[in-house]
Amino acid sequence: MPITKQNLMRHELIGLKARVENSSDPTLLGVRGTIIDETRDMLVIEQAEGTKIIPKGSSKFMFTLPGGEEVEIEGAKLVRRPEERVKRRR
Repeated sequence: MPITKQNLMRHELIGLKARVENSSDPTLLGVRGTIIDETRDMLVIEQAEGTKIIPKGSSKFMFTLPGGEEVEIEGAKLVRRPEERVKRRR
């Protein structure tokens, strides 16, 4: 099943392009790159300059789907172990 705006929360985020739109930590604003790992509370984003660990709960993300569509999601909605989030019913 292709990733769409409606089903993004039920898919794996690793491999997607992401940008930090808002964060309680101003040094993380604008961080962009490819998601290379995900934990319950963090996304690990790989950039040209190295990797950044971004807390989900205090950030807002813009994800770029494989088709090029951009989707903005509050990180607090992502706080959950990836395997639990993917299985969760919406």
